[in-house]
Amino acid sequence: MKLFLESANFLQTVLDEAEKNNDAARQLVSGLSEGQLNWKPFPEKWSIAQCFEHLAVTSSKFDPYFTAAIASARKKWQVTGALQYRPSLVGGWLIKQVVPETARRVRAPRVFRPSESSIHDALGGFLKQQERFLAFVRESDGIDYNRTRLRSPVTPLMRYSLADAFVVTVAHGQRHLAQARRVRESTGFPN
Repeated sequence: MKLFLESANFLQTVLDEAEKNNDAARQLVSGLSEGQLNWKPFPEKWSIAQCFEHLAVTSSKFDPYFTAAIASARKKWQVTGALQYRPSLVGGWLIKQVVPETARRVRAPRVFRPSESSIHDALGGFLKQQERFLAFVRESDGIDYNRTRLRSPVTPLMRYSLADAFVVTVAHGQRHLAQARRVRESTGFPN
């Protein structure tokens, strides 16, 4: 989170970090077969493909909230320059729950869980949704993303800033890319 807090251009930092996630995803799956992507180290653990599908599904659930928040902010919270990122209380807490460094494991809410069956083109689905996310970030130029609030797709009681949601999306991606990397590096991974 420090990277985002210290950034002179918050939106560009979000874009850069999301692109790094895209590059890491491409590199991670390079040369892998569908069978390898769907291999699970244990029945209760996720495969690489499930990690990607989870990220795509989670991000897609934010789409209507991003659309509404940006449209509302265009009317109420226009700005002329880049703003320093200021996490909200709820957003700061949520970010700490999803960063890769956290030792706390949280079960994904049912709405965000990946398919249990074989997943095809997991990378393509992830990258397509990442393009949607990047478009929302670009559309946020010129609005006060710290004052713009949106509801959580999980629970409408939880509200945080648009900027928080952008950081959560990037950090969550980093967390599950690290998880997918551990699957690829685990003992028994098929050659």
